[in-house]
Amino acid sequence: MSEVVTIKNSKFKATISTFGAEIQSLERLSDGTQFIHDGNPDIWKSRAPILFPFVARCLDNKFFIEGKETTWTKNHGFVRELETKVILKEETKVIFELTESELTLNRYPYKFSLQSAYEVTEKGLDWKITVKNNDTKAFRFSVGTHAAFTAPRNTDEKGTCIEDYQVVFEKQEPLTAVMCTPEGFLKVDDKGNTPVTAPYSEKEKGIVPLTAAGFGNGHLFLNTGSDWVGLKNKKTGSILKIGTKGFPYVMIWQNMGAPHFICIEPWHGIPDTENTDHIWENKAGLIDLAPGASFDSVQNIVIE
Repeated sequence: MSEVVTIKNSKFKATISTFGAEIQSLERLSDGTQFIHDGNPDIWKSRAPILFPFVARCLDNKFFIEGKETTWTKNHGFVRELETKVILKEETKVIFELTESELTLNRYPYKFSLQSAYEVTEKGLDWKITVKNNDTKAFRFSVGTHAAFTAPRNTDEKGTCIEDYQVVFEKQEPLTAVMCTPEGFLKVDDKGNTPVTAPYSEKEKGIVPLTAAGFGNGHLFLNTGSDWVGLKNKKTGSILKIGTKGFPYVMIWQNMGAPHFICIEPWHGIPDTENTDHIWENKAGLIDLAPGASFDSVQNIVIE
């Protein structure tokens, strides 16, 4: 049975579910502003899923891992489908853990620990995911997050709409897009190489305007050094920043026709290619982790 855990300090309150260790809400206590999408199933039932052991699209819902065919859902691995365990709970901090089980071993034949640590701060929410290899052999994985941030917000002045917000990369330099098919798979060039990139050709360097039309399968970018990507209210100048330091990719996604939120997704990984052979060991963008080693993924949320 899932449980929702609350952590808070004098500035912020966050709630996180044991199901998927997924953020349910992040509230500023001074005015009641909610920063996380409410998970309305008529719009998008998720709020801030964790993506592991792969991110984005899986072509034909299968991989061959160590020669064995394994069946998957279309997107983002299995963490968001599973119950996690609380291993530390304090007033301002909570840590959840997912480890291998019969269910995961049938798809991903490795012993692992995935810990999701959350702590409310004076500026927002610290958020760190740690993957540890508890096996006797190396394994490969991707990890990422998929937080949906409200825009407009419940405390915005009357008449505020999503067009009053924009996505801003810390390094306001020309953005480089990773080219994907309409179905969300990586394009390959005429030699079979991937990823294929191109200038995004935004009007203002490093800034992505938002509209009610949404982004369909999303806009995937190379991260060329930005330590954060922010959601900025152009009317007030306020900005929410999610940490992207060290992440090679950032996805910007919004459910089509749902001008209520925007997802800013730091990724260590990329979708399947349009011509994938489905062999896990050949998949682009995976991280190699030796037995006993750990990998930290930090995507802290700061609100200014």
